[in-house]
Amino acid sequence: MKKILGIFMLIAGIVIAVTASSASFAYFEADREVHIAIVPDDVELIDLVPLQPYAYINDNGMLVIDLSAANGNYWALVQQNITVGQGVSPDSIYVFEHVFGVSNHLWENVTICMHIDYSGSGAISFFEGPYTGQPGTDELDVTIYPGETVEIGMIIDSDGLDAGQGIDGTLNFDAVLGECED
Repeated sequence: MKKILGIFMLIAGIVIAVTASSASFAYFEADREVHIAIVPDDVELIDLVPLQPYAYINDNGMLVIDLSAANGNYWALVQQNITVGQGVSPDSIYVFEHVFGVSNHLWENVTICMHIDYSGSGAISFFEGPYTGQPGTDELDVTIYPGETVEIGMIIDSDGLDAGQGIDGTLNFDAVLGECED
């Protein structure tokens, strides 16, 4: 009798297991957390870091390049009794090295290609590293290795501009995985 009862229970267990495993999945729900801090350009995973007083991080946390008396660094220097200019001269070319840096602090420890593009009025161009006489470009691709900071300089050509005029534009930054192509 115990053998028959044991065999019956074994058969019942197999039937229940087969029945349970042939059911179709219907629903799953789970709550998970996501934490993303929105931070200024100079402390993000791909940093845009001001390196000269001409560049600064504004109240919205964005990198700004400003060669005018509207630059907050201008007034800080004036208060220290340092004489500073308020802009650039007409029909001149200015070269500013190391205006800002682009850093790669991605947690994945990967190399990125940063495409920097300028659009706006005036002849403003950019170059990587120290100035060695190279022409600047309004589109620049730089490879940034993990933990590295690439320094970007700027050339301003005010040819044809008169005193009182301004040059305004926008820098766009786009990064992709891997080294830049030559």
